[in-house]
Amino acid sequence: MIEKLILKNFRKFKEKTFIFNKNITIFYGSNAQGKSSVLEALYLISNGKSPWASTDEFINTEQSKQVHTRIEILKDDRSHVYFKDKEKRIFKIEGKNVRSKTFFENSSATIFNPEKIELLMISSSQRRNFLDETISKYNYEYESTLKEFKKVLRQRNAYLKKLAKLFYEKGVIAVNDPLLNFWSKQFVEKSVPILQERINLSKELSAQGYDIKYKTDFTIDRRKINNHEYIIEQLSVDLENSKRKDIATGYTNVGPHRDDWEISLGKDIRKFGSRGEKRLAIGMLIFQSQEVVHNKTGFYPILLLDDIASELDIYNTEKIFDKKLLDKQQTFITVIDSKTLPKELLKDSDLVHLNGE
Repeated sequence: MIEKLILKNFRKFKEKTFIFNKNITIFYGSNAQGKSSVLEALYLISNGKSPWASTDEFINTEQSKQVHTRIEILKDDRSHVYFKDKEKRIFKIEGKNVRSKTFFENSSATIFNPEKIELLMISSSQRRNFLDETISKYNYEYESTLKEFKKVLRQRNAYLKKLAKLFYEKGVIAVNDPLLNFWSKQFVEKSVPILQERINLSKELSAQGYDIKYKTDFTIDRRKINNHEYIIEQLSVDLENSKRKDIATGYTNVGPHRDDWEISLGKDIRKFGSRGEKRLAIGMLIFQSQEVVHNKTGFYPILLLDDIASELDIYNTEKIFDKKLLDKQQTFITVIDSKTLPKELLKDSDLVHLNGE
């Protein structure tokens, strides 16, 4: 459990300390007071990256000539420090420098906010990212697997562009080009673990009547998804059949980078669900992803609920802010008016008023 959070030169905070005594903490107050920034800091020190900013955007450049930020938490009576400036990142546990892998071991966070709802409903790339981020919380090699896949994809696409130029200038369709065959083989091999992890996770995320359907253009019998040789063979055939199209377009048209998923409850929620149904469906997905990570690692990621109450009516607020669900992990909530939350939740939570100090 995180017992203390110290922010130095982070967003609008020059220096701020928060003490947490309970499993659920509610930050409340007007807009632009730093509520979301606190959740961002918790996400950053748990996952190593911001949920919505890149590089140094979270560093407060107005407080000091030395441009840096420092986040410290006291977790299970041990100090964890994240330091970042334009040159480097430093991770410390109990005052000793450690590698990022050690720092983030058994540590992760899940964030749920209105933007997440819209992105998951609108953007196929964000839907893929949701699966990949969840997998990375229990499969610590998965990020490396993704990087290797993307590298091979870039190489294959770069070569396809050369073959496309040859096709349009001379009418040659080089389907048996040795270098293309090499990159195709590499692409298939790097695709297999991604497909296996995503399809298996999709099955585990299906719960409470919701069905998460993973959509891929590869022809796969999903009952054999863990049969490595079978998957290699099927992907190789489909990629071979796509070669002419790939050369004509200069792009790899099938693969994990093109896949998607949908969530249904008797109907496709993304296409036919109301706003309330969409929010409940994504809420279920977030909570179920917490269960999956817990089942595989033995711990729940901390849960960050940012301004969700503003998107829900009273009935749906009670469903999302069910204390039994929130109490499974350490949960941090932001809201403008704490009175909009269920009374049962307020009774056993720390309430922190942010007023811009």
